[in-house]
Amino acid sequence: MNKHLMATRSSDLSSVRRCGVSIMLLAASLTLASSAYADLISVGFQEPGVNSGMITTEVTGSGNVSVSGLSYGTFSVNDTSAQDFVVLGPPGQLNSQSLDISTTAPGTLTIWVTAQGLSFTGAQNFVSSFAVNTLSGSIVGVTENTYLSSTNALYGGTLLDSALFATIGTKAPDTTSGATSGTYSVTEQYVIFDVGGSTGNDNLTIDLSATPTTPTPEPASLALLGSGLGLLGFLRRKRAARK
Repeated sequence: MNKHLMATRSSDLSSVRRCGVSIMLLAASLTLASSAYADLISVGFQEPGVNSGMITTEVTGSGNVSVSGLSYGTFSVNDTSAQDFVVLGPPGQLNSQSLDISTTAPGTLTIWVTAQGLSFTGAQNFVSSFAVNTLSGSIVGVTENTYLSSTNALYGGTLLDSALFATIGTKAPDTTSGATSGTYSVTEQYVIFDVGGSTGNDNLTIDLSATPTTPTPEPASLALLGSGLGLLGFLRRKRAARK
């Protein structure tokens, strides 16, 4: 075989290998970057007259967090837990549950659950699902709310949906449009009205999910596609040069 041809083919193969390695490294780095969301779940409690009425954050964490056996002001909370998209996977945003809440004196307890560091491209359709699976003791009512903060705020934001319960029940999932750009947060809130005096046996849940109004390609996918097309163009030019 012609030595010049062999050298040319060897050079071509070397170039292809370098391009292939570059694309693999790029794909790996983009995959890691797309999955490395800095998520943070925070659970806070609030009661008038406690901590000057301010929200007290009791726990923070990633993916899955819980607070157990908590006494806050006049209230006793057996368990509050939450999971965000790291555990749920898309389109899940944030699910939370509060169990067995009671107080010896009349009062209002507000439980805040926020997931920060969420990132999806474009405007979203947020779907809120509310449920009161058990309601006993001296709780006379529960308001459940969901919020979106386009500025990634802790606790609150723009109200997405709300439901008031006086008995066991659910509210059909409601879809609310909310514009997002970059990193944002979502919050689930329980406002619990208790006349006091009876041990609670309660099961309160909120689920929130989201899907893009118009599906758009991930930046990582676009970059990888561009690299692949670039490699194909390089190989075609090489073949044309040998003819």
